Amino acid sequence: MTTPQQRLEEITAQEKQLAEEKAKLLAASKGADLDMVKQLCKQHGFTATQLRSSLRTKGKASAGTATRKPAAKKAPAKKSTAKK
Repeated sequence: MTTPQQRLEEITAQEKQLAEEKAKLLAASKGADLDMVKQLCKQHGFTATQLRSSLRTKGKASAGTATRKPAAKKAPAKKSTAKK
């Protein structure tokens, strides 16, 4: 019979092993997946603008998590009329 602590250690080891296996599988399929995305973009005529919400950007943890506020429009400068 195993103690709860031993079972937790076994589970932690299994999680680590599965995470490593997942990383290897993702790395192996990355090139083929990218080719498929490129093919679909050409096939359907997707533009970068259409894909913007799905793409990851620099400095962001993941795509689509933060919403951007639209840039505020500046009011035109008022013309001052100097009276003499």
